[in-house]
Amino acid sequence: MDAAAFVVVRGLLLAVLPATFGLALFARKGLAGRRGLIVTTVAALLLSGVAFALMAAEMTGAGVGSLDRDLLWMLVRETTPGTAFVIRNAALVAMLVALLVPRPRFTLVALLAAIASATLAWNGHGAMHEGAAGWRHLVADILHILAAGAWIGALTVFVGLALRRSGQAGDALAGFAGMGTAIVATILLTGIVNAAMMVGIDGVARLGDTLYGRLLLAKLALFALMLALAAANRFVLTPRLAASGDVRALRISLSIEFAAAILIILLIGWAGTLEPPVSAAS
Repeated sequence: MDAAAFVVVRGLLLAVLPATFGLALFARKGLAGRRGLIVTTVAALLLSGVAFALMAAEMTGAGVGSLDRDLLWMLVRETTPGTAFVIRNAALVAMLVALLVPRPRFTLVALLAAIASATLAWNGHGAMHEGAAGWRHLVADILHILAAGAWIGALTVFVGLALRRSGQAGDALAGFAGMGTAIVATILLTGIVNAAMMVGIDGVARLGDTLYGRLLLAKLALFALMLALAAANRFVLTPRLAASGDVRALRISLSIEFAAAILIILLIGWAGTLEPPVSAAS
């Protein structure tokens, strides 16, 4: 039961925390509000605490109810995930403070969200290698997380605008073209690096042989769907919205793209608890 809960909570944390970074970027442009950021920051804090407790239970083989303060304190002081947990929560608390002042500085909020999101790389396969290869993998993982967070944050904003039948949806999508291209390029490049580190060239043909590989294939299929929907939004539905003012098709497309993004994050959360093919072969 704890293992299944860990997969779910880990997936939710991977969705909510990077999305907070994405929302902070759009708050700088006036397209995301402080209230939403406060909600996602509090949610990320709660999920971070629950995820750490469940991870501790997985690492020690004990049930969550059997964990004691001394054991948790030892994990915080002596393990890399423990250090990441402390940095993450410190950044999230600082974000809350920054958001609760009368005039929040959203650039600072975005920076703190980026720091908090980056710590997630130490909780997954990004920290599995040592030396120069380890740093390449870790940096690629951090950039992958931040780019994904920017995309999820953008989708959250766009879906919200479309659901409100706001004429801003089309304008926001049109203005997102350059940033969107950079996000997709970053996700693709860092995804290739991560796949090379965890699957290897020889393992590509055997992806279907392992659960990890099948999850990766499902993730790639969903990512291809997101790319197709993003292209349709940009080149077909946004011009149609400008001409007719009918936002329904754009709303449906954005909602499907958002759902695909959440499914991808949940798959990543699951895959992060499995042994990658490279490790299994070594």
